[in-house]
Amino acid sequence: MIKILRIYFVIHIVRTTLHVRMVAKQDDFYPLMVFENLDEKRDSLLKYITVTVLPNWYGKVPEIGDVGFLSCEYVDAGEEYYQRSTGNKEQYKYTSCYFLNFIEQKEKQQTTDYKF
Repeated sequence: MIKILRIYFVIHIVRTTLHVRMVAKQDDFYPLMVFENLDEKRDSLLKYITVTVLPNWYGKVPEIGDVGFLSCEYVDAGEEYYQRSTGNKEQYKYTSCYFLNFIEQKEKQQTTDYKF
């Protein structure tokens, strides 16, 4: 007799920040970006992260090869969110990972010439 174990996960809106390198981009009405996770402690299942940029998002979008810190939000279809433009509560239509922000990592500068 074979028993099948089914595990169901309840996903709520989760925000996270990851150290990443941008490796691919697809421009469309809902642009997609693929990032390589540079955090060695992460599980191999999170080696690459695909995020969707919503059409009402404004700000700087990283270029391929940029290294920095990605803020993203994992959402489950049906979760509610507040829509600022209409002032209404809406529901996410799709389960996805949405782009929030990208902060480019700058090279560390070492100053050895101190003047007091």
